[in-house]
Amino acid sequence: MEEHSIGQRLVAEAIGTGLLVFIGAGSVPAILLLEGGSKAPFSGADLGFIAIAFGLIVTAMIYTIGKVSGCHINPAVTFALAATKRFPWRELPSYWSAQVIGAIAGAFAIWASFGNRATDLGYGFGVANFNHATTSWGSAMFIEALGTAILMFTVLGIVDTRSPEGWAGLVIGLVVVAIIITVGPVTNASINPARQLGPLFVQTIHGSSAHNWIKAFGAYIPANLIGATIAAFVYDLIATPRKVFQPIEEAVTEPDRALAGDELTPSAY
Repeated sequence: MEEHSIGQRLVAEAIGTGLLVFIGAGSVPAILLLEGGSKAPFSGADLGFIAIAFGLIVTAMIYTIGKVSGCHINPAVTFALAATKRFPWRELPSYWSAQVIGAIAGAFAIWASFGNRATDLGYGFGVANFNHATTSWGSAMFIEALGTAILMFTVLGIVDTRSPEGWAGLVIGLVVVAIIITVGPVTNASINPARQLGPLFVQTIHGSSAHNWIKAFGAYIPANLIGATIAAFVYDLIATPRKVFQPIEEAVTEPDRALAGDELTPSAY
């Protein structure tokens, strides 16, 4: 038999309720922040469309290449999977390289498609950034780590063999939308080191972005890796059922030998 302990169930309930409040109620100040003169280059409606765009492509890629590579498409996810022995460490450098190269290629495709307009409109090439005049480095790292943790937690939950089959792409895509809506107004919601580095690399070729590199390696990337890894270990902690080899009732109860056909003989006394 397998069953979850009361501790595991309580932690799961606490996490679920906490994320409900963070994403649900947290979307209120997030949108009001955009609409309240924060000088962000996009509105609340714009954020919704951006979030949907990310969610849709993530959903499409999971159903398309998931069967081939597992569709990590995120170095933080790959690192967390390796840290929890779900992915071989020896393949980590190769996956990271492929993910960053792909992200750079995607950013070059933005440049080829939109030209200089990609930077003239603000937030060139979609580089994730935060205003350190209004958002502290600690807050930026925390929300990035939390956003990546929510993504990782959801990924592990939906690909668990005990979860319904065939829903992974849709569920993961939807949680990406939810994360971006709440995290986006603060840090532009990178939640993915490759998504951060690809556009940043191309922006550097196009123009100066020295300070963004400091933010990338000083805030975004460490936060993403830490958040995903912690989430993976927490998921294992609460979702792995304890094994009960012999329930207590069976362990202390003797079988009824009369019902089993065993007869007591006089020599037994």
